[in-house]
This record gives sequence, structure tokens and C-alpha cells, in this order.
Amino acid sequence: MRLFRSIVDFILPRYCKVCGKRLATGEEHLCLNCFALMPFMEWNPQTGFSPAERVLLSEKSVVRAASVIQYDKDSNYRKILYHLKYYSHPDVGTWLAGIGAERLAARGFFDGIDMIVPVPLSRRRLRHRGYNQSSYIAYGIRQVTGLPVYEDLLARGKGKARQAGLGRFQRWKNASGLYRVLQPERLTGKHVLLVDDVMTTGATLCSVINAMYEANHNVSISVMTLAIAT
Repeated sequence: MRLFRSIVDFILPRYCKVCGKRLATGEEHLCLNCFALMPFMEWNPQTGFSPAERVLLSEKSVVRAASVIQYDKDSNYRKILYHLKYYSHPDVGTWLAGIGAERLAARGFFDGIDMIVPVPLSRRRLRHRGYNQSSYIAYGIRQVTGLPVYEDLLARGKGKARQAGLGRFQRWKNASGLYRVLQPERLTGKHVLLVDDVMTTGATLCSVINAMYEANHNVSISVMTLAIAT
């Protein structure tokens, strides 16, 4: 198998999604050096709130929140998110989400959670991109936790601009009232893990959280994102 992988890598070389260096056999998505320097976030409920928790814990029904890595627009690690969202490499989201889930599972982050729900895309953006990157992240978490993924509980409205490039106030205004719950009765008594790719201001996630709570007050929500802007 290793010989086969080496032959494939020779014919179809793979490159690090951070530095662009050609990957060696056994390396996946990132070279060993870039992986070693990955800006992982730490989640430890015993030593205070994570940046993700500080943004979201004021929302009704939110139990806990965490992000896998730090997002900095001036860092080369931002390229991971570009590959995930714009360069048709959704598998990098599954891979990194799995790594993050293993780290969080060891600290009890998923205790009590019943299901995973990815933040949906609009139909137009889904057609254009061909996939929902948050769904790939959700399935990476499922591989570690075994929790079921439900993609049919939420829907995103249309007619509002994309969040990328907007300021803080514009993001919150743009996200307000944008999401709806399709089957609110399925949330009764459940602890939902809401999953998204990047949290910048928290506007999108708070909009989804508010929609879920208004649809069913008997729901608990935790949040996991692949990255957080700090």
C-alpha cells in the first residue's frame, strides 16, 4: 500500500495547503513542519472561557463552544480555509475537523450531545460551490464521535449579501432573521452541536442559534467551528 501511495504521489504530486511544499508519502494536506506549527486553539472549561465561548455564551440555550484553529488573515494558515471554501477541497475540512474533534473529545466537549447540525448555505451558493463546507466539517466530527449528522433541520433564506468582506455591524444586520428551522419538533429535549467553518463576529451563528431557540425553547446548543478570527 505504501509503495502504491508513493507511485501515485510521483505521478500526481500533492502539495502542502499552507506553504506549497510538495508532500511526502504519509503527509496529508499539510507538511509535517506546517502541521507542527498549526495554531490550534485550546478548550479547557477549568481555566476560563475560549474566545468562541465568550462570543456565544450570552445567547439563550448555548452550553459550550470551541474552535479548532485560530484564523489570521495575515497568516499562511488562512489558505486552509480558502482551499476548503473556494478551491474545491472540502476533504481538508473533514480532515481538520477530525483532528479537532479528537482533541476536544479527550476533554469531554461532546458529552451529552445528541446530534450534529451544519450551518446551511443558500441554494444559490450551494449550486455554485457544489457542496456545503460545513457538512464536510460535520462528517469529520462524526468519524470521531459517532454522532448523527442532520442536514435537513435548517434552511437559509435568500436575498441577502454574502458575509465575506462585510464589517461587524453589516454582518450582524445581514445575518438577522436569515435562517429558519424546518422541523422544530425534532429539537425537543435535544442537545445540538451546531457546526460552521469560521467564526468572525459570531453574527451567523447567533442568527442560527436564535432561530433554533425561537422555534423550540426546549433545545440546548453547543457550537464548534473549524476556525475563529481572533
